Amino acid sequence: MDWFTNIKTIYGWGRQYYTNADVARFVVLNRITQEQYKEITGLVYPITDQPVSVDLGGIN
Repeated sequence: MDWFTNIKTIYGWGRQYYTNADVARFVVLNRITQEQYKEITGLVYPITDQPVSVDLGGIN
């Protein structure tokens, strides 16, 4: 089975099928590489649950 092609195709159908976390799980299961994760999602593996904070400048 060509895991990469199948995952990429299904991910392309929309988030109701595979989320970024779903695709990351395939990396953990050694079905795709970290580089393939990036090619599929456009994001760098590993994903993180850390919130991103952006300082837009405060109002005093």
